[in-house]
Order: sequence, then structure tokens, then C-alpha cells
Amino acid sequence: MNGSFNRIAPAAFAEKVGIPLGWMVISHRWMPDKSERRRAHGKWFRLKSAHGTTYRVLRFSANLAGSPPDKPGDLVVDWPAWLELNGYADDVTGPLQLEITKASLWQLPQLAASHPDPAMRLSSMLGFVSVVLGVLSIVLAVVLT
Repeated sequence: MNGSFNRIAPAAFAEKVGIPLGWMVISHRWMPDKSERRRAHGKWFRLKSAHGTTYRVLRFSANLAGSPPDKPGDLVVDWPAWLELNGYADDVTGPLQLEITKASLWQLPQLAASHPDPAMRLSSMLGFVSVVLGVLSIVLAVVLT
């Protein structure tokens, strides 16, 4: 999905029910196929602009502006992600041209490092270090025997 997006703050979008950290919301019109939307909901996606890249879990809403050719669509995303997509510029107002694609398996370390919740980042990185140490112990056991 490629298009121009304006940011909507998660607090302004969902006053009664909050959006979990690390999630983003776009209009269902960006993915017209219903079965494809159902498979994409809750999956990790990469948001890439000319200035930065971040990863968020995708959710759809019928209450957001879609993708008409004359105006940008709406994107509900947290402030740290919007700053990163803008390259930490001073002026972060206005629409931003984004490419939204499904995250691949080899991008898992980047997913962990870009999560806005510090507890999730820490636990993910500890899990990654544990896997590396486990593989290292197997390699050393094979080499030294």
C-alpha cells in the first residue's frame, strides 16, 4: 500500500477504548479485499517514508478517511513512530508519503527494537540474546568435541 497519510493521535481516535502500544489503524479502503484484510489484521507491517522506517501491528477502521486521489488518508499511530517516519524533523505537520508492507521474518530484530513499549523491547531483546547464546553453545559443543 502506497499513499499519503495524515496522523491522528490514538487518544483522539479511540476515546473510550484505547489502542495498544505498537498498533496502527488505517481505513479498510486501503485493502479492498475482505479476506486479505482479515488475514492482515493483527500482523506486523513496515511503515517506510523517505526519512525513516518503523514497524507496527495493523488494524482497520471504517471511521477513517480512505485514499481518495485528491486528499491523504488517515493513519492512527503513536507519536514516536510519527517522529521516526518524519526523520525527527522540527516540523512534523502535514501529510507524509508512506509505503506500508507486511514485515518479513528476517525483520524480527528490527520489530523488537522499534516497539514503543520498553518492557516489550527489553523482553524481545533478551529473547534474541538467549537464542544467540543457545546457538553459540551448540556450536562450541560441536567444535570442542
